Amino acid sequence: MRKCTLTLLFLVILLTACGSSEGGFTTKDLAIKKVSDDKAVVRYGMSRVDAENVLGEEEGTESGYSISYSSGVSVMYREDKVAGIYLTEESEDTYETVDGLSIGMIKDEVKKIYGDNYLYDHGNNLDYAYDSDRGQFLKETEWAKKFEDDTRIYLISVIFDGKGYARTIMLTDRQMALTFR
Repeated sequence: MRKCTLTLLFLVILLTACGSSEGGFTTKDLAIKKVSDDKAVVRYGMSRVDAENVLGEEEGTESGYSISYSSGVSVMYREDKVAGIYLTEESEDTYETVDGLSIGMIKDEVKKIYGDNYLYDHGNNLDYAYDSDRGQFLKETEWAKKFEDDTRIYLISVIFDGKGYARTIMLTDRQMALTFR
């Protein structure tokens, strides 16, 4: 069941994209923290060892590209560095993004955090993409073009359930979203 959910999540991301706020987006925004401890942070680019000091021991590998941890957090690594983080329903009330996005929020609350510069708003999906080289948010028409370095395109994707509540949050770069590498 979980593998199917993860596969579906990544297929949605392949068709869309993610990430950003009104003033821009940096790797510092691609991070989660424990709700009860602002210092317990897992950030894009962090070493696996440091991430596991926060998250604890892995619970398993999902589909060969993602490591699951307790409390509904999964991490994708590239060369033993965090390249993608996602939160599932199990993380509600335990983890949130450093910007305050959490499982259970409605779409309007997400837009209050990240603004209206989203790449794609398709009913149950709200995606942001930020080109850090050009310093601008991407629009849907720009998503398919070739980029010199897909790791410089930062993404945030939120998937909502049928009642409009966030059920999956993903923070990653474009390369990981498209190739799982």
